Amino acid sequence: MKTTDYFNNFAAQKHPEVQREWIERVLANPIKREVQPNGRISSWGNISEADGRALRVIALEDGETVHNAFFDRNFYKRQQRGEEP
Repeated sequence: MKTTDYFNNFAAQKHPEVQREWIERVLANPIKREVQPNGRISSWGNISEADGRALRVIALEDGETVHNAFFDRNFYKRQQRGEEP
């Protein structure tokens, strides 16, 4: 898995509960994908091992270099209300 310096030096330490396997799984099979205005790509997936929580993975424009990954409470809440897949 390719990662940015930001991910290696900040995001991975801030969110140590996020496993690389989960990040790879979301990138390979997202339930939703969205291109941000800056060109980065946000992908979401539910992680059954984390009680179904929604993991958001932000990749660079190439779609494979991971810049950030974290559990997205807002997306999960919207899912619970039926507003997201």
